[in-house]
Amino acid sequence: MQAQADSASPMGLLSRAADTPPGGASDPGSAYQTLEHISLAQLAPRPVPAATPRLEVQPPRDLWTQLRHSFQLDHRLERKRVQQELSWLRRHPSYLPGMQARLQRYLPYILNEVATRGLPGELVLLPIVESALDPYAFSHGGAAGLWQFIPATGKRFGLTRNWWYDGRRDPLLATQAALTYLEYLNTQFDDWYLAVAGYNAGEGTVNRALRRAAGERDFFELRLPRETGAYVPRLLALAAAIEDPAAYGIELPPLSPEPAFQTVKLPAQFDLMKLADTLALDVETLYDYNPALNQWATPPDGPYHLHLPATLPRSPDADAQAKIDAVPAQQRVNWLRVRIEPGDTLSGIAARYGTDVATVRRANNLSGSAIRAGRTLLIPRSKEVLTAYPVARRGGTGDYVVRSGDSLWSIAKAHNVSVDSLVRSNHVGPKEVLRVGQRLTVPGAKSSPLPSGRDEVVRKVRYGVRSGDSLARIASRFNVSVGELARWNQLNTEKYLQPGQSLLIYVSVAGGE
Repeated sequence: MQAQADSASPMGLLSRAADTPPGGASDPGSAYQTLEHISLAQLAPRPVPAATPRLEVQPPRDLWTQLRHSFQLDHRLERKRVQQELSWLRRHPSYLPGMQARLQRYLPYILNEVATRGLPGELVLLPIVESALDPYAFSHGGAAGLWQFIPATGKRFGLTRNWWYDGRRDPLLATQAALTYLEYLNTQFDDWYLAVAGYNAGEGTVNRALRRAAGERDFFELRLPRETGAYVPRLLALAAAIEDPAAYGIELPPLSPEPAFQTVKLPAQFDLMKLADTLALDVETLYDYNPALNQWATPPDGPYHLHLPATLPRSPDADAQAKIDAVPAQQRVNWLRVRIEPGDTLSGIAARYGTDVATVRRANNLSGSAIRAGRTLLIPRSKEVLTAYPVARRGGTGDYVVRSGDSLWSIAKAHNVSVDSLVRSNHVGPKEVLRVGQRLTVPGAKSSPLPSGRDEVVRKVRYGVRSGDSLARIASRFNVSVGELARWNQLNTEKYLQPGQSLLIYVSVAGGE
């Protein structure tokens, strides 16, 4: 808004004098004066004041305020489903404060990415709805990470997934992929409510609902899956609560907009222990800030980056990249020459030294898996014994290398386990086509020599019992024992489960492919 003309200035008085009707006497109580009533002193030029320095408007030092300023959507508070979600938030005031650490780590980055693209700020809250900002969140359908990508969609948007690394759990790359997907969906539907619905249910589901609706395009009037029908209102309710927390009796945890992590480049594959030594960090911290890593080293084929705390405790921030760049190539990963013995296989040697077949092939210029006894192979070797690395892998499992003609069903049948347990243990989709040479973790098989040095990454899951379910079937699906299920839920194993009954299950969710 422009400032009004100063009533004491000559320009202000002259402008008002010009507005007075010609020949009309000025009312003494009026704000107007005719030119003849203006003194020369009033018309005399006044000294021009020195220019006032322009004040730079600083962004709010509170993340919630910045987030509110970025909101663009109508939160549809008149809708019953949105009010139902708001009621849930009122009844659970500890919901957001309970995830303060994860909010502080990830929201500043996500908010910056959303703002840079000019997208509605409400999208910042989507990973809260998807995963409660848990990078290890994993669904029974094979979705993983903050943004809950299934394998096929993750691949479609450039998220690499292999034995070393799962890009769906990378907070930086998964966020970029998710926002690109949402932009694509909004271009397709020209409606952010439908774009968010498509993110949850798939664009095909939304397109079918639109065809059935014969021209109706309001999300709230479409026939969509029950989960999707609650998904969009949940996002809108969360945004409404953040926009006016006092109105809903919600207390927001204090959050700074400053980035909580920094990202540095890597020239090639790096041993995590070597990186920890170089940066004077605990190796546990490296795994904590890099949940996409599955093994003792970063992936040999990239992506070549590493997330670090925004402030390093024993090293100036500016030094981190320089220190990494200064590590000689031959020290980034140790290499060992291994003599091939009679009976050895490429997959067996790879498993013995904690690497994958593809890496051994590439290092030795091999096109297939045939090897000859008496020759040697160059193998990447960890700096420490594998059990010293805090890589989260579930104990009591063995490794199986996929062969030509294998499927999840055939592998499950051969090892007397369920397909569901293979899906959950390996973070693969239930209909995924396996690759020859791919390594799978088989629940209940002989323990592998691969890392299991720290407590496994465990997440609590609520499972609704379905018709035909039994304790044994559910235990197999989630790779737990019947005894554990009974203990966690105080169940009598001799009694039948009832459809709709809710079970608490603690699931191990991290590990390699």
